Amino acid sequence: MKCFIFLVLAVLLCSCQEQFLDKKPQQSLLVPRTVSDYQALLDNANSLMNVAPFLPLAADGDFRVSETGWNNLAQPVRSTYLWSDEIAGQLSDWDIPYKQVFTCNVVLEGLESLSEENQSPAYRNLKGSALFFRALAFYNLAQQFAAPYDRARATALAGIPLPLSSDINLLMPRASLETTYAQIIADLEAARPLLDQTPQLLTRPSQVAVCALLARIYLSMQDYSSALGQASLALAEKKTLLDYNTLKAGSSLPFPVTLNVPNPEVIFYLRANNTFLANQAVFADSALIGRYDDLDLRKHLFFTGQLQFKGSYTGTIYPFQGLSTDELYLIRAECLARSGQLAAAVQLLDELLQTRWVKGAFVPHAAGSQQQVLNLILSERRKQLVGRGLRWSDLRRLNQDPQFAQTLKRTFSSQVYMLKPGDKRYLFRIPLDEIATHDIAQNP
Repeated sequence: MKCFIFLVLAVLLCSCQEQFLDKKPQQSLLVPRTVSDYQALLDNANSLMNVAPFLPLAADGDFRVSETGWNNLAQPVRSTYLWSDEIAGQLSDWDIPYKQVFTCNVVLEGLESLSEENQSPAYRNLKGSALFFRALAFYNLAQQFAAPYDRARATALAGIPLPLSSDINLLMPRASLETTYAQIIADLEAARPLLDQTPQLLTRPSQVAVCALLARIYLSMQDYSSALGQASLALAEKKTLLDYNTLKAGSSLPFPVTLNVPNPEVIFYLRANNTFLANQAVFADSALIGRYDDLDLRKHLFFTGQLQFKGSYTGTIYPFQGLSTDELYLIRAECLARSGQLAAAVQLLDELLQTRWVKGAFVPHAAGSQQQVLNLILSERRKQLVGRGLRWSDLRRLNQDPQFAQTLKRTFSSQVYMLKPGDKRYLFRIPLDEIATHDIAQNP
């Protein structure tokens, strides 16, 4: 592998552990040579590897922006908020995931030269981690820049470029949607046996995290049987829930700072690459707030009196985008309901909700029709997973079913803006700098 790639990576990613980069003027010393050196690249959690796109939070309809505040937002955020099809010159939501992919490819290629170490647990876990992070980056890109997954048309629809090499000179056309998801799943299946069952750090993946991410992915593909299987596997290893009665609703940030005092629900830590939801001009949609009962603790743990969001599982102003047991409960409950196991679905949902309401106030649900149970679960999914970037994927998925399809509406400067099911604007436009550099096909 070319040494200049390692040098550029080491200098530009501001990624490695301090001892790896500090005071090393010779180029040879900047080239990763050991498993621990490559691990340092993936441990660049705060700046690169454990950050995720944020623009879906501005587009999913759960939050509003005041007109004054909108004027102070960056142009890509303003356009996203009003569902404009304007093309940005550059987008961090495109650039950051592909930097993650590049880093993973550097690690995977570098590990090939360390064949004498390939049986060590550290080597195997590192290889599995690189595959996991690459799959996660590809999946996040697909949620914005590829069409919603449709099995009947997946081979004909455009996916995303899938660079599997660190050679930046290779021209990568867009793969099909089917190939895109096949690569994501293949990376995760290859990663699973290599990873530790539980992670040393929440910023590192594990076998449980693989199952949790596969459950999320299969749900977005409407492969509910596979999503149920993966969610069940993950919950068999970790099903802890946080009792919201132990939290202080009056706190400005009521959830534990996960990287300091771990939230027992968090399986894998990932945060948005922007603090958009902490902007004082951004507040929850009143229709969303109206869904919370006054005895539902989430109403005051997730939102301030001014309806600003404060409920991130990062415990900071950065929105949580990672993997957690509450999401798995909701995935499993939905999939059980779709398979006709209505009583089991409601029982699982109620197990989660009992920890979200004032102690002693929650009344268990009775299983009704399949439609009623699904409506209940999807409503609770929206309320529980607010601010996590998952609503956008849910809309793309559910809009393919007339029973759940909905039109998003916003009134801004006396003008009504709408995003209808199946609208082409559910695909973000690829930034101009990428189109100009690599001449790949633009989204419609």
